[in-house]
Amino acid sequence: MIIMDKLSNPSEINTLIFDIDGTITRWKNIEKFLQKSLTMLGVPYTKEALNGLFLAMKYREVHGLVTKETSEDIYSSLLENYIHSLKEHQVKGDDLKNTMFELEASETFLSPETKEEIDLLSQKYNLIAYTNWFRNQAIKKLARYDLIKYFQAIHSSQDSFLKTSKFSFLWLLKQHQLDAKKTVHIGDSKNDIVPSHCAGLYSIYLDYDISFSKDITKEKMKLINIADASITEFKDIRRILTK
Repeated sequence: MIIMDKLSNPSEINTLIFDIDGTITRWKNIEKFLQKSLTMLGVPYTKEALNGLFLAMKYREVHGLVTKETSEDIYSSLLENYIHSLKEHQVKGDDLKNTMFELEASETFLSPETKEEIDLLSQKYNLIAYTNWFRNQAIKKLARYDLIKYFQAIHSSQDSFLKTSKFSFLWLLKQHQLDAKKTVHIGDSKNDIVPSHCAGLYSIYLDYDISFSKDITKEKMKLINIADASITEFKDIRRILTK
């Protein structure tokens, strides 16, 4: 479903930059994913552990913004600091990180039409993938669905910048000599839509969870108003670009 379409001159677009997590791949259930990971390590699952995971994810971004360092070691340390039950059971943050990374590709999925749509889009546009997470994980997930071949480049915060400010997208434009007004970024979060918009790119906000108007929260409405187009299905991307 197309929620809103303000994209002008789609015929001039030649490059599409895709977020990965939540845009190309989708999570089955993050809570169950953490529970499964902890169980494998002999650590009981609690809501406190889930909150700790979200805090570790949040402060990894904060650390990256302040220091420009987004290594896996930092994430391991944050997991250990914020999921207190790990220390209680003598499990290192690195153990949890590695366990989650091994499970991650199998705990995400594609919408049925996604691979075919990426194939069709790749025949007309240059495709670039850009994740805020780690490159190895992005490669694993894309490889699982045989998608790597469609992308001209795959970037992560480890080889560029966190997607939290316009400079990350300005870096990407310069790296690939792209024209912002011929480039669209497709993503599912504030970290995709706001900074790409500020950098002068067009943006498409994809939210699989919106089925009815009642599903649109104030925060989601802010992104809908900022984005050049907002959609609920992957196949809507091509509908927007070929209107």
